[in-house]
Amino acid sequence: MAKLHYSNSPSEKERKQFQSFLSEDEELVLATGFGKAYLRSLFIIGLVWPGAIGWVLMVGGAYFFGFGLERGLLAGFLSSILIATFVAVHTNHANRYLLTTRRVMVKRGVLAVKLTSALFDKITHLEVDQSLFDKLLYHHGTIIVHTAGAQNDEMILRYVDYPIEFKNLIERLINRQRERYGIRAGAVETVEGEML
Repeated sequence: MAKLHYSNSPSEKERKQFQSFLSEDEELVLATGFGKAYLRSLFIIGLVWPGAIGWVLMVGGAYFFGFGLERGLLAGFLSSILIATFVAVHTNHANRYLLTTRRVMVKRGVLAVKLTSALFDKITHLEVDQSLFDKLLYHHGTIIVHTAGAQNDEMILRYVDYPIEFKNLIERLINRQRERYGIRAGAVETVEGEML
């Protein structure tokens, strides 16, 4: 049997962290964000830019203040790692995808937050866009959530790990809610080990 990548329930920390975004009659089912491979590549890119700025400043500062080239190189290396780590961690915390018992939400930002959500009964269909390169090397893709609405009729979830599995999870949650309220629904199948 294939390993399920979205089989863990949200942690207690995640439940508390996102409680303010939920209404009183809904529960958090999954909290995820950009894929791990994307964040790793962002870290590597961050070592070069903007990490190179820290490298140059530390090496230049060590030369200027007479600390020695070795200490400057070490300080530059450590500062580029710190800058790249900050960029990757900030990007991870600033881009979160939340699945609840009633809707899909996209949270952008850390201090200033932009929250977009689509209720399951407003979702018309889901699309997965995954190139061969993304599928083979990174295991991530883009999910497009189409909604029945006047203003924005789609919500885009980028760099989602295992997007087909994520889409299937959303569809099962939609079907489960529609069955609960007696709205047209297909058969709900739960795979062994799944968190539903």
